[in-house]
Amino acid sequence: MLIGGAVILVLVVGLSVWASVSPLSTGVSAQGEVRVEMNRKSVRHKEGGVVRQVLVQEGQHVRAGQPLIIYNDVEARAAHDVLQHEYDSLQAQVARFSAEAQGKTSVDFPPELMSRMADPRVSGLIRDQQVLFTTREQLFQSQNSVLSQRIDQLQSQIEGDQTQVDSADEQIKLTKDEMDGYQILYDKGFAPKPLILRYQRSIADLSGHKGQLLSDIARLKQQQGETRMQMAANRDTRTSQAAEGLRDSQAHIADTAPRLTAADQALDQTVVRAPVDGYVFNLTQFTVGGVTAPGEELMNLVPSNAPIIVEATIKPQDINKIHEGMPAKVRFTGLNSRWHGPLDGKVIMISADKISARASGLQPAGPSASGAGPDSFYRADVRIDPQELTKLAKTTQITPGMPASVMLVAGKRTVMGSLLSPITDTMRGALSDQ
Repeated sequence: MLIGGAVILVLVVGLSVWASVSPLSTGVSAQGEVRVEMNRKSVRHKEGGVVRQVLVQEGQHVRAGQPLIIYNDVEARAAHDVLQHEYDSLQAQVARFSAEAQGKTSVDFPPELMSRMADPRVSGLIRDQQVLFTTREQLFQSQNSVLSQRIDQLQSQIEGDQTQVDSADEQIKLTKDEMDGYQILYDKGFAPKPLILRYQRSIADLSGHKGQLLSDIARLKQQQGETRMQMAANRDTRTSQAAEGLRDSQAHIADTAPRLTAADQALDQTVVRAPVDGYVFNLTQFTVGGVTAPGEELMNLVPSNAPIIVEATIKPQDINKIHEGMPAKVRFTGLNSRWHGPLDGKVIMISADKISARASGLQPAGPSASGAGPDSFYRADVRIDPQELTKLAKTTQITPGMPASVMLVAGKRTVMGSLLSPITDTMRGALSDQ
């Protein structure tokens, strides 16, 4: 008995001491929900049109750049494809003309085209330009081959004539030697004059033949020079034609490129993308085939990194107990309380007048004061410190409309003070009446 009494006494004393020194937060409790008006991003489409696909749902989390809605792109794609084909064709022509102008034996098509060889239109353009290059190259080489053979033939004739010239020189030399021998005999009267004249005629004939051969050699060399000039002219013509084609194609590319860029943008704009990471709400488009007007709002996005604002409903009888800058403790009632404690926040705005719950869509916490009406409340916006969100699990997502309980902290008092507060308040009221 004594031991039991002692234990009870110790417990009573211990609880009394704990209740006397343990602090509790005091203040105003309220209900609220996560709101988004302060940070929402309005998503619109400049041109409007016929909706082909709606890729998101209300409340869905999206990443920046993620497609949200796709519009009918038949006209935009047709215009884009025409310009893309024209641009690709010009690029292929530029590659061919460049190869011809530089005298290359093959065409180096740009990597941007080669990477799209799986596209039949692109592979067809490359094949056509390659065939045209090969045909023109073969024609050029064939012409050069004929002219080169002509030069070789002329060279053979020159060499043949030169051989005859050398032979004529040798015959003239031998004939002169023979004539000189007979000339000595003729001078001594031992040889007839007609013999000397016959040798002189032979030398003259040989000299004339030699002159004809030299003339032929000169003519043949001239023909060789003319043939080489024709080869050079063919090469220059090919180069100049390729250079002219290159300039024209590059000029057309300069004209087509900005139009293709505009068509790219027009096609890309048929896909409405998320401007930021965030959550979809107020989605207005649900029907495939629906028509939207230019600039019509399609949905709103709440940025993921935006400060969390809890809009709390304050009972009219509590309005004098709160003020801007007041600290707050927030719990998200939709989450398991075992996994997160209260998050610190601060009151950043208090409505100047009462608000109708029916008009606002919010439900005030608890019964209202007499005369205020059951549907009236004050609004207090509580901003949660972003650093506090790290207390939540990484997989936790705070979404618009999520319910929350809010404690607006007015001060602290002990547990004992809280227990005795009703008694002391009653006594204080009784003394005031006396």
